[in-house]
Amino acid sequence: MKKATRIAYDPYSNSLSFKVRREDGGWVGLSDGSDLLKYEDQLVLFSNCVVDIVSTINEKQNSMPEGLEIQFLGPDEDYETLEKTAKRVFDQRGGAGPLSCKHIGTFRCADETLDSIRSDYETIAAEFAPYLPGGERYEGEWKRIGDGIVKFDETISDAIPVCVIGNYSVGKSALINSLIGEDVLPSKMNPSTAKNVEIIRSDEFRVTLLFPNEESEMEPHGFDIVEERLHARPDDPRGAEIAEKLNAITESDGDNEFAVVRNLLDALNEGQRHHSEAEFLSSFGWNVVVELPFRKSLLDSADNKIVFFDTPGSDNADVDQREHQEALQDLLGEQTNALPILVTSRDRTSGRSTGDVMHMLDEYKDNFSSPSCLIVLTKCDKLTKSELQESVSSDIRNWHGKSIILFTTPIGALGERKGGDSPWLDGSYEETFENWRSRQSGTKRLSLPDYNCYPCGRRGSRDELGVSAELYDTGIPSLEFEILYYIENHAKYKKCVRGRRDLLDALAVVKEELNEQKSKVSKAKAKAQECKAEKRNALIAELDAIQIAMARGLDEELASQFQGELDRYCANLPATMGRIYDDLNPNDPFAMDEQLNARIRRHCQENLIDAAYLAQGGVRDRIVEIMSVHAEDFAEKLQGYVSKNESHFSDFGKTQLREYLDKDLKPPRFSEVKSVLESLGEVLEKATLIQHAALRLLNNPEGAKSSWVSWKAGFFEENLRGKTDLFGKKTPGLFLVTAFTKPIKGYFVQLLEWADEYREHIKSELDNDNILLSDMEDEIERLDATVRDLEGRLSAIADAEARLEGILEPMETRCQD
Repeated sequence: MKKATRIAYDPYSNSLSFKVRREDGGWVGLSDGSDLLKYEDQLVLFSNCVVDIVSTINEKQNSMPEGLEIQFLGPDEDYETLEKTAKRVFDQRGGAGPLSCKHIGTFRCADETLDSIRSDYETIAAEFAPYLPGGERYEGEWKRIGDGIVKFDETISDAIPVCVIGNYSVGKSALINSLIGEDVLPSKMNPSTAKNVEIIRSDEFRVTLLFPNEESEMEPHGFDIVEERLHARPDDPRGAEIAEKLNAITESDGDNEFAVVRNLLDALNEGQRHHSEAEFLSSFGWNVVVELPFRKSLLDSADNKIVFFDTPGSDNADVDQREHQEALQDLLGEQTNALPILVTSRDRTSGRSTGDVMHMLDEYKDNFSSPSCLIVLTKCDKLTKSELQESVSSDIRNWHGKSIILFTTPIGALGERKGGDSPWLDGSYEETFENWRSRQSGTKRLSLPDYNCYPCGRRGSRDELGVSAELYDTGIPSLEFEILYYIENHAKYKKCVRGRRDLLDALAVVKEELNEQKSKVSKAKAKAQECKAEKRNALIAELDAIQIAMARGLDEELASQFQGELDRYCANLPATMGRIYDDLNPNDPFAMDEQLNARIRRHCQENLIDAAYLAQGGVRDRIVEIMSVHAEDFAEKLQGYVSKNESHFSDFGKTQLREYLDKDLKPPRFSEVKSVLESLGEVLEKATLIQHAALRLLNNPEGAKSSWVSWKAGFFEENLRGKTDLFGKKTPGLFLVTAFTKPIKGYFVQLLEWADEYREHIKSELDNDNILLSDMEDEIERLDATVRDLEGRLSAIADAEARLEGILEPMETRCQD
């Protein structure tokens, strides 16, 4: 089986991986010590490493006559580069067998991916419109959702940031000037006040400055440059004052718009001419934004808005670099798909200061469109050919695989672009340019692109670039070619990655907020249950406090109303006893006693107890009447209880309780409580029997009868009325106990049972979750509504989210062996 090496390159993550086919057809990773492992351990651009990769594969693995196949999973344009490189390497170096290439899979191109991500963004933005800036829900905690979604707009805008980073006095400003075609950025700046300048390609001239407001907070002010003067926006009176003062400071005769920008930046740098305004000029913020045309630059052909960031040098020992460092870190931290350009001079390509800059760029590599930094060497007009041919530091040369290193003379390029008749805004440039032009006209002429390091084999010829030989030799058009190449081939990939991440991060915020809302709902419901439990306990305690209180002495009070019946009965007791005596056998005193007990009990029950108790309007009726009054009072209290606590009940609870009380709260139907005289015990006392027997023996039957009747009538009356013992304790009489006390207790028990039935029903209703309010129902409903809203919106964009999840995966797998 033909040997094969498989290369997988993900242009979105800038990662490379390799596999080698075994003799049995299986695939394994690279062996320890493989020269290709270094590419798996770092972020790289495949096009920058392809020559070295193919050369290594050809040298180390192409060992059989049938040759070796390189299988490639990656973008179409990178496969084309691989094919050309494999042919060139084999033609130049040969091998044991031919090198062939096979494209086994690809990724969506950046343009297609961006279109898809933009479409998903529109879906997400439309669904979450209320949460976006200006929407009804864009406030408080919800701003995170809106801010996360609209961040996508900034990420995938057509702006291409180019961060020009380097140490102090390596020519960063001169380099940007050469790319613009005008010397607008001052090179000899005061290092203690130098600004971070943002240069934006535009058709108009504008400047944005930061100036403190009355609260000492930095506030942006924008100025149009028209007729060589700064003009503030009509709605910015504070800006108008600033513009007037700046115009007075920077005014000079014959200036064009570029000169106005240059004079302004000179002034902000506390130029020597403006000592009297030093305090005013030093008040401006660190960041300055300048918009102007790039008409003399190859970059003017780009479809994108190019933004250059010129930053102060980071290694000037004469000033405290802390603020400069913080401003630079803030700048790098804000980027999403910037192209980093490391600027240094030939004599400073190694050493700690350059290493520190490289380390800082590595810290922010995720914010760049490419893991590989363009290395630009400036001031090369001062180098000899032998110095140009010297090898550059390996730290820079092998940074992120293989680095593109470009040799330039920015001032030479700027002079060529200005032309012989245009005055220099920076007089210090003129001598440098004249020296360069003099050199180029002699035998020591240099073409700096000849010394560039292109690990990918890609370079733009002078004919491709369409520039003069003089301009081409400065190396600046080659740099512009690389910038345009990065814009077209790498910036869009990074936009896809960052744009996708922005949207997924925004959706993650939505889910985070959703979970937070669910947590709040759970906590609110738990708290509501606690509130309900507390309310229920309080309501039950209040309900239990509604008692039917029976007045003490009610039986005695009622008995007093029937005292006449008792008196009349007791007055007739001797006669009643005499009649009973006449019917008894006086010769059998013990039998006579038992019979008396039974007959007087029956007589008393019928003629006193029943007569008083059962009569119309009698004791029983009066007791029932009193109990009914208590029942009505209890019912009224229940109604009052429900009305008083209506605010604690839900609408459903109010309806339930009202219907129950209106329908079922009726007076109790008392079952009859009988008034039955209990056994009288020994109505005849032993002493009475003895006295009776003695009189009988003395043949005094009338005396015996009279004595017996008198004693028994008196004794029975005492039992009916009650008596007080030697200790003053009163014993209730049988009439009170039988006709009043016991019936009252019997009816009262029924009344309490009737009341408990209603009380227990209300308690059971209070146990229902939908009866009581917790005072949190509105909050819970609001939270529930938010949860439903977020869940519904997430469900509506589920397809878009799924596409975003898989959009950067390989889109096609071709036939593989």
